[in-house]
Amino acid sequence: MAISAVLWTIEMAAALEKLQARLQETLAGRPRQLAWGHPQAMSQSLERVRIALRGRRGMDREQRIARGVMAFRIQGERTDFVALKYACHGLSQPMDWESRRLLDDREQVERLLRRVLDFAADPRRFAACYRGLLASCQQARAAGFPLDGPLTANLRRLEHFLHQAQARLPGAARPALPCA
Repeated sequence: MAISAVLWTIEMAAALEKLQARLQETLAGRPRQLAWGHPQAMSQSLERVRIALRGRRGMDREQRIARGVMAFRIQGERTDFVALKYACHGLSQPMDWESRRLLDDREQVERLLRRVLDFAADPRRFAACYRGLLASCQQARAAGFPLDGPLTANLRRLEHFLHQAQARLPGAARPALPCA
């Protein structure tokens, strides 16, 4: 265990050194330029840094979804918003070593939908969870899961929830419901 902690520390130090070098390279010579200090020039510099670092952010999405699903399985109604949002996106995805999906378990689906309703008073957060549920619904339909037993009932329950909850969204944020 101590060896893995040392290796992790070494990897993190190397990653930080690479980040420092990339930032220095991106920002090299900028203060001497006439436009430095102007909002547009600084925004462009920061955008170049964001683009350079974007690859790492994109790779972690599946991990965040997996962590959100696991957090929801463990915490249930106590799940925080960020984990809940990712659990909504992962509702129809097989996540663990047994390839279980939250959508396969009626109780988990009901708990998730109840927890999403806890955020109904916050339109931004509710809409984020709603988009995740809608994406999961579309994914389940597109994947052609065998629609027998509890999966059919749970998918119909999700579609029913999406139809009812759509009225809670601001008009501009109401997507079409192609999954039902």
